Amino acid sequence: MSFIASFKTRFVFWVWNHTPTCVEMARLTSQTLEKKCSLRMRLKMRLHFVICAWCRRYFKQVNFLHEHAARVEMLPEGMPERVLSFEAKSRMKAEVRKNLATVM
Repeated sequence: MSFIASFKTRFVFWVWNHTPTCVEMARLTSQTLEKKCSLRMRLKMRLHFVICAWCRRYFKQVNFLHEHAARVEMLPEGMPERVLSFEAKSRMKAEVRKNLATVM
């Protein structure tokens, strides 16, 4: 193995051992939207993004949604609310009751 490949491998292992796991990164991504993280944690997150494309993509997607969700109105004017008719609700209830009766 060449020196450069060995160095890259050691660097990735060092970063992996000194940064949060992917599960912790998902939690931290959500937390950063609510409050600012410490400088140390932000650096650890940045280091993790260097070696993990999935967390980097997830972070970008969550930030995109957070930025753009506030701009979108929940129900634009002139657009009807989508609700089921009384008959459709009755049919669904009857079907659920029928299926529950066969299970019990």
